[in-house]
Amino acid sequence: MAGRLSKGQLTYWNARLGGATTNPDRARGLWDLARTLAGADDALWADLVRLLQGWTEEQSRRPPSS
Repeated sequence: MAGRLSKGQLTYWNARLGGATTNPDRARGLWDLARTLAGADDALWADLVRLLQGWTEEQSRRPPSS
């Protein structure tokens, strides 16, 4: 079922996203997670793409943190 993660998957994604230290790393992780969550549901994938495009654009306008 799209949108559900097993306990093992949740642990994996928490570690992967928690270990991302830059916005490009976070973006790649979030895009990969979105594809995993969407599964074969094209409508869900389209919604997640719109959401992540907005996040990615917002992050690109922010000055890098030091």
